[in-house]
Amino acid sequence: MDIVFSANNFEESIKLPVVPPSLEISSPRKNEEFETIQMGTINLLGLKGLRTLSIQSFFPMKNYPFVKDKRNGWDYVNFLNKWSDKRVPIRIIITDKAGKEVLNMPCTVENFTYGLDRIGDIQYTLEIKEFRFVEVK
Repeated sequence: MDIVFSANNFEESIKLPVVPPSLEISSPRKNEEFETIQMGTINLLGLKGLRTLSIQSFFPMKNYPFVKDKRNGWDYVNFLNKWSDKRVPIRIIITDKAGKEVLNMPCTVENFTYGLDRIGDIQYTLEIKEFRFVEVK
């Protein structure tokens, strides 16, 4: 599996060097419950909410053999902070082992927590949320 983030139509991109062991994508629905006089509670189907994803892993500061992208760990931190500070959405692209696209989604960084561990690697948690481009007609 590969996870790539790109900004501004691939003006700049990064591939996560260490893919977490599992990923969970939340895809909420905006359904609403109402109380009725004759039927009791009913559930009205709503529109799709914004998908979210949380990634926990590390950016290596050493040259490990299992690393998929061999940049300095701070390059990843700088990429995510730079585009968040510019208030530009980024795109996440996840592919499986066969190279088939699993997710291709514009997103915003909702929370990015990082710090150095005892070995010197950068542990992080990255929370992203789907971004929908608004079309004015």
